[in-house]
Amino acid sequence: MKNPREIPKEIAIFLRQCWFLVLLLAAALAAYPLARESQFWVWVSLSYVTSFIFYVLTIYLPDRKNRKNIHRVLVPYLQKVVNDARSVSYSFLAASETHADVKHLTANDFHEIFKRIKPSDRSTRLDFLGFVNWQDYLVQQKGQVVRSLERILTYEHYLETEFILQIEALQNCGLFEIVDYMEKKPVEHEDFAFLSSAYYECYLLVRQLETYLEKYMADS
Repeated sequence: MKNPREIPKEIAIFLRQCWFLVLLLAAALAAYPLARESQFWVWVSLSYVTSFIFYVLTIYLPDRKNRKNIHRVLVPYLQKVVNDARSVSYSFLAASETHADVKHLTANDFHEIFKRIKPSDRSTRLDFLGFVNWQDYLVQQKGQVVRSLERILTYEHYLETEFILQIEALQNCGLFEIVDYMEKKPVEHEDFAFLSSAYYECYLLVRQLETYLEKYMADS
């Protein structure tokens, strides 16, 4: 290990993940002096100690190293997902000229923001990003997020089940289904208020992914 300061952290992670194996190891070591009169129990104790060492050296440590390496790979993709999803709210917020706390946006904030934007509206922000209309912008952002999520899932074997479920929940969120429909058929609504609840759902899912991003950044 390159940084000795990480040793207590790694020990804590190991104990949290393998506490039952450690408990059995302690029991085997404690039972060894008491079992000397029985050759069978002596061999049972020694066999478990040997198996425990074998597991740590050949299975746990390589797997832990792979997971840390995977976290380094995932961080850029997670950052892109968060940035692409959040840029939509920032762009709509700037165009709507609505005042809101960008760090703690609520469902009502999104409704007010999206209600002020009409599909045919132009904005300096939209021109700067190089898009003709808001519909094209949403389709582009959705495509970028989906591609990043797909890249993350290529490492599914090394990922936690809960994290995979979060990724899949974002992939299947209502906002993406609506944007897919908008790509095939032009928006007929007067404004984008119809998107507010779906985007808020997406916003909350991205907030949950941010906790994994912070965790993986600290672990890499």
